[in-house]
Amino acid sequence: MAKQARSLRTHELVLDAAAAEFVRHGYPRANLQHVAARTGLTKGALYAHFASKEKLARALTDHLDRVVDELLARHKDADLPANERLRALCCALAERVESDVRFNAALRLVMDDAQSAPEPPRLPADLRALSAESLADLAVVILVGAYYTAPDPERRGLAERVRGLWDAVDGRQAVEETGAR
Repeated sequence: MAKQARSLRTHELVLDAAAAEFVRHGYPRANLQHVAARTGLTKGALYAHFASKEKLARALTDHLDRVVDELLARHKDADLPANERLRALCCALAERVESDVRFNAALRLVMDDAQSAPEPPRLPADLRALSAESLADLAVVILVGAYYTAPDPERRGLAERVRGLWDAVDGRQAVEETGAR
């Protein structure tokens, strides 16, 4: 039993170390030797948990899919107008990027892959399920734009930036600035 628990802890440690590597370097430049060094494992021991860089990336993108499904379910049935549900979902996604290195890494992997993939990533279609296509496209632009222009790989402050962009779109910022004068 103790061996299983230790193996599970090591598995989780590898996922976190790989996520940090993917966040910083993206998939092509991620180095499994660096992942092994972060965990204190040999590269061979690392491969005992994940047979390849592809399998590590897949484990992270599976995590992204589960979290997005959970957040979609939570916001889909909210008793709010579509634009408010979409805003709340985008803010929740941005908060998750900041708080969950695995989610952050998976989002980077998916967005980087989307540039050369034959089909768009799942997230835009998921957002369209909450609102009209043009509003969902705006949500993708806000989220992806804020993500890619974040000042550091950990995306600190991303949720605040996403909320600020939504406020500007909704005209809230203009109202607040006018009221402050």
